[in-house]
Amino acid sequence: MKFHKLYIAAIGAASMAMAGCELDIVNSDQLNTTNMWVDESDVTGATTGIYFELRNAFRQNYTNQFFWGELRVGPAMWDRGTNRSLMDSDMLEVLHSLLNGGTSSVSWTNLYTCINQCNSVIKYAPSVEMSDETRSYCLGNAYFVRAYVYYWIARVWGDAPVILTPTESTGREIYPSRSPRAEVYAQVAQDIESALTHITSNAKGCYYATVDNINMLKADFALWMYAAQKGGDSYLTMAGEALDAVTRTPLLGKFADVFDVKNKANKEIAFALHVDATNEVHSASYIQRFIWGSTQVKASYRNVEGGVPVSSNQWFCYADEFIGELKRNKEQNNDQRSDVTYMERTGVSDMYEKVGWPNKFTGDWSSGTLLYDDDLILYRYAQYYMFRAELYYYRKQYKEALGELNVVAQRAYGKADFYTSATQQDVLEALAAENRWEFAEEGNLWFTYIRLGYIDTYCPLKYWPNTGVEGGVGGSTNPNIYLFPISTSAINKNSNLRQTEGWS
Repeated sequence: MKFHKLYIAAIGAASMAMAGCELDIVNSDQLNTTNMWVDESDVTGATTGIYFELRNAFRQNYTNQFFWGELRVGPAMWDRGTNRSLMDSDMLEVLHSLLNGGTSSVSWTNLYTCINQCNSVIKYAPSVEMSDETRSYCLGNAYFVRAYVYYWIARVWGDAPVILTPTESTGREIYPSRSPRAEVYAQVAQDIESALTHITSNAKGCYYATVDNINMLKADFALWMYAAQKGGDSYLTMAGEALDAVTRTPLLGKFADVFDVKNKANKEIAFALHVDATNEVHSASYIQRFIWGSTQVKASYRNVEGGVPVSSNQWFCYADEFIGELKRNKEQNNDQRSDVTYMERTGVSDMYEKVGWPNKFTGDWSSGTLLYDDDLILYRYAQYYMFRAELYYYRKQYKEALGELNVVAQRAYGKADFYTSATQQDVLEALAAENRWEFAEEGNLWFTYIRLGYIDTYCPLKYWPNTGVEGGVGGSTNPNIYLFPISTSAINKNSNLRQTEGWS
């Protein structure tokens, strides 16, 4: 209760400090003055608040991991929802990489709100009396989440403000300029190492910083720096060291069990944001955009077993080509992921012949009413195996890459050594395909395909009608086509910010 009271009480002061200015960053730190940091509970409460802010950053309708990390893969994978009739202009701008400063998804506000919460814990935790163990827990989580958020910011926007202290005034410091992306990435690396000095076990589980999920982030970061940022072989060494520090955890036998709302925080989840729709914490986020409206489904099929999850309107569905891939995988290889990833019913609507939807995150509708009770899964151990496969691929150790890839494939197809051809091209195609089939809907494929140099292979020119983009996204003359622009709102509030070259 003390934390919640302090959390609410400080909002007024924070709002006054930030009113009408800054870079479109809202002061999120709800414990940002010295007299609010008195004892251990203040710091542990604020540390819990970090995850509240991170969850809030990823549960928005247009600013979340799906819009930033998957939708831009493009029309080869995603299309309009509700029988190809619904998708608003903001969604289409992301889908077709026709972004501008007014597109809803280009806002970084909530991410910086989370960073500000991390900065407050990092600033005040050292001076509050508490046990060393508790202090390390608080600092380790703050550094971990700050690294994680800056990693998103650097990949999505490139150059960005690097803010390392909580915003507690209305002075010049709340009008920061964008630092070069190299400095943002350097801060990510530094914060990862700081987190690892404080977190030394997996004891707290997947909802908080652990040795495993920090090292998953480190491996992800290192592979990105090697492949996407051309950082050199030292990053392959870093990725290998990080992956060696992660527990080699067996995958669940049933793919469906990974996403079952009654099986949250299962052993395959390395990092997730907890959601409890029966209380104050709701996910919704992009997940709600996959669910059909109730009026489009016959009453007897709404939110019942064997029926259709319904809520408001479906704004996204998989593209026909991707649906075809899933169906072929099921028919030809008995891929158990197919029905978990996409489900389709016939005879359940008076309006449409068939009703289909992305099926991993459909909440809890066992009561007849859909509750968006899915955790937001950010890392799972299947990615560990895929990261290892990718590392071996870059090292040109193609047989070893197949060994790791086949761990994921064996669960999917029930067959050992599913992939056997160890040529460079065949391993690349297998990596691209398995990432697509394993992680669809989870908000990371865009970055994986950039690393692999595969985005324009998967989504070439034929999918970009009337965009003026030749050769797919990568054929654009925009030098920053893989980035997002920053919001016009941020620029209008802070004259020190400049729009990303190539965007308006």
